[in-house]
Amino acid sequence: MGTPAAEQKKLLEQLMGKESHYGRRSDSKYNNYRKDLGLHDPRLCKSYLVGECPYDLFQGTKQTLGRCPQIHSAKFKLQYEKEKKRGVSFPDFDREYYAILAKFVNDCNGQIALALKKLEHTPEEREKIRQVTTELDTVDSRIGLMIQEIDSLLKANEVSQAMVQSIKLQALQEKRQEVRKKVRNMTENVGQSAQQKLQVCEVCGAYLSRLDTDRRLADHFLGKIHMGYVKMREDYDVMKKRLKR
Repeated sequence: MGTPAAEQKKLLEQLMGKESHYGRRSDSKYNNYRKDLGLHDPRLCKSYLVGECPYDLFQGTKQTLGRCPQIHSAKFKLQYEKEKKRGVSFPDFDREYYAILAKFVNDCNGQIALALKKLEHTPEEREKIRQVTTELDTVDSRIGLMIQEIDSLLKANEVSQAMVQSIKLQALQEKRQEVRKKVRNMTENVGQSAQQKLQVCEVCGAYLSRLDTDRRLADHFLGKIHMGYVKMREDYDVMKKRLKR
């Protein structure tokens, strides 16, 4: 059996077409090839036009799918967006994009279910852990967002505001240390193994340690794979509602 990334790549090629128009070409042949393109041409990547192509979302990660076999054209993406603003609908584009998103989301949900199964506790243990980890989840989320905000402020040369937020971040990190001690005590008291001290990210399916450092957790939540699945899940919900109209 192939890796999840390989299986996803195989499915995408089936949905989008197997010819690698985007990745293998000579410049002269490619330019002539593109002259005949139109917005509804099947050689254009509809995921790229409507939202984000999965090939781009995971490029350069351990889940990389390689290069998209279809054409990514900024010219036609702009044309598509202009037509949308004029009120033109593209139901075929939407259905094609939704089918690809649905496959990714469903596969990921299946992996999450399997991962959670491996970390099962008794109902009593799960309830105890849920109670003591709810606060930690909230603090982790606030820390991740604040780190992202500070990075943005520094890039914008808003140094003073970044310093103010850094003080708040330090307070949050101190609070996290206190909450983490509570979590550690609870996990040790219910007799968990090292594996059972993990949790499963319910967005991308990765294993996380609740006792990990703030930076490592922030790196995960702001990482390319996690953010790729965030984007796909958001677009999946949007497309699902749009196609129900």
